[in-house]
Amino acid sequence: MALPTEHLIDIDRKTGEYVQGWARIKQSIETILTTRIGVRLMRLWWGSNFINMQDKPGNEETLMTGMMAAISAINTYEPEFKVSRVSIDAFDSTGDITITIEGVDLIDAQLKRTKTTI
Repeated sequence: MALPTEHLIDIDRKTGEYVQGWARIKQSIETILTTRIGVRLMRLWWGSNFINMQDKPGNEETLMTGMMAAISAINTYEPEFKVSRVSIDAFDSTGDITITIEGVDLIDAQLKRTKTTI
């Protein structure tokens, strides 16, 4: 199967405007990581177990499980991006998780990085 040559188009969650390219991919990654599996009515299988680590202790097992859940979900549900590295930068008692995701934009064939707090 050949890769598409143009980026998908989506709607920006904050502005309602069309968004595509890296901005759309970043929005998609955030949505994937913050959606628990089983909460989308017509797509019960869609989402990630990454968000479940907010309720767990901040030990190595939790961090590794969270990183693997993030990698698996992004590579499964984001067709324009391939993850190469994930790091959890901060995991504090308030439940906020700061994560850096690196990978390749498959349409532009460029290495991209996003840092987000969930």
